[in-house]
Formats: sequence, structure tokens, C-alpha cells
Amino acid sequence: MMIGFNMKIFYLNRAEDESGVSGTGRVAQGFVFDNGKVAMTWLSEHPTVTIYDNIGEVHAIHGHGGKTEVIMEPDYKKAFGEMKSFVDNFDLAEIAMSKVPPDGNASKLMAKN
Repeated sequence: MMIGFNMKIFYLNRAEDESGVSGTGRVAQGFVFDNGKVAMTWLSEHPTVTIYDNIGEVHAIHGHGGKTEVIMEPDYKKAFGEMKSFVDNFDLAEIAMSKVPPDGNASKLMAKN
């Protein structure tokens, strides 16, 4: 079975540090693998790595009632691919011609050029 490469990157953004250990702001980062498993490490003096069954566990354990958010990083490679596909297939003349009446003056001018 071939699995796609759709790993997602995330970080924990902590507004309030209840324990006084991890601090506030961006306190941890991790990956969600294609199979749903999660690996996360802390960005602190104690940079342990933990494996979770899913991102829901990370949120349930470290969310602290909304004081810490799981923030997914944008998939820049996918976004670039989508934008490139759009640009590669974009035909301004075709779009413009579809917006003007076929027997109008604008259509006649565009057809000459």
C-alpha cells in the first residue's frame, strides 16, 4: 500500500503556563504522520520527544482548557503546487472572451488582436 506524503507540521502556542515549566508562546513542535500518529518535542530546557496516537490526544493532554492551542502550519508545498497549476492553466484571453457578448464591439476588437 502506497501512502501519500501529507505529513503536517504543527506547534503548540501557549497563552498561559500553568505549570511554570514550558513557558508561553511557541512551546512545542511536531509532526502528524500520514497514518495519524504524532511526534512532538518541547522547545524548552527539557526537549523530550513523545509519540501520540493522534492529534486529539495532544490537544486533550496539553490544551489546558484552551490555554494552549494546536496550530497547524500551512502546507506551503501543496499551496505552491495549487497556485502553479492555476497559473499554468490560466488563459486570460479565453476568460475575457467569455465575459463579453460574442457580437459586441469589444469582442471584435479582441478578435483582431
